[in-house]
Amino acid sequence: MKMYDEPKMEKLTINLPPVEIARIDALVEAGLYPSRTEFIRSSVRKGLDSYEKVINRQFENSNIEISEDDRKNIHIKKVGGVGVLGIGKKEMEKTIKEGKKYRIRVAGLFYLNKDITPELIEKGVESIKVYGTIKAPKDVKETLKKLKAK
Repeated sequence: MKMYDEPKMEKLTINLPPVEIARIDALVEAGLYPSRTEFIRSSVRKGLDSYEKVINRQFENSNIEISEDDRKNIHIKKVGGVGVLGIGKKEMEKTIKEGKKYRIRVAGLFYLNKDITPELIEKGVESIKVYGTIKAPKDVKETLKKLKAK
């Protein structure tokens, strides 16, 4: 699944100088893009694609920043990546039984199944940083907000 196939779009407002808007309008009028929005969306994709390796490196499990204290402390289970990632109740309970906590860092969509409770989050998640969207029950989202990313 491509990152761009997610059906729900989020609105972003940008300010551009009149000359740049005019140049975009000229491309739209020439039929190269159906609208200003499509030009901007396409340009953003091209820019992000040109930095794909850098972005992926920022979110790979092995590259989540680990302090010297964490190297001595094996209770951390890192989850990270770009795209759509999620954790289910069984997986979280298994991690808790192992005496570990999640350190989550995601760019994209992160989801927690409906059967995950705030209590499981408190026991099983050390920190979370999501660049994008979190899909989870409301009470779980409130619990996640209390956690700080490391």
